[in-house]
Amino acid sequence: MQRSKFQGKIIFLILIIGFLSVSTHSQIKQIIAQESDYVDQFQLQQGATRLYVVNLTSNAHLFLNCTAYYKGIFYIYLFNERPLDNHILSNGSIDASITDMAVVYNETPSLVFSQSLNDTVHSVTLNYTAPSYRLYYIEIILFDNGPDTFRLESSYAMQAYYVPFIPGYNIDFISGCSIFAVFLLYFKVKKQKKI
Repeated sequence: MQRSKFQGKIIFLILIIGFLSVSTHSQIKQIIAQESDYVDQFQLQQGATRLYVVNLTSNAHLFLNCTAYYKGIFYIYLFNERPLDNHILSNGSIDASITDMAVVYNETPSLVFSQSLNDTVHSVTLNYTAPSYRLYYIEIILFDNGPDTFRLESSYAMQAYYVPFIPGYNIDFISGCSIFAVFLLYFKVKKQKKI
């Protein structure tokens, strides 16, 4: 009898933790970004994307620089809402509507001399001052001359972000229904054991 009570408490605790993680969107750490020298690098294939998320306060100035290691041409976009798809069409081109959805973007890389490679490479920069406190999403797309690796420098710490690009797949709703179903199942089994 005591063992089933202990198991019931453990299951209940796991469900509560699961519910809290879904309701607070634990896949994104809700920390206030602090000014720092954030640097990341990542290799992309032709037409592939990489997403980042940053939490900015009101009037925070975000500076981004994305530099290719070789001959790749990268585009960079900033959104104030979570992107629902990667904006890459089936033929490998970029969906033109991305510029309408982006708050700010840069599709015109400039050539800069790289001391480490002793060569000229493409680089795109982005400057943005946040009008309000919220999460902002950065999307980097390798437009041409891939595969290549980029070096991203930011004035604020960011996190890599992965979007389940499945149309109509509502994670919050499905998770909530699953937790509710487990609660009902738990209480039904508990009630049957009493009988």
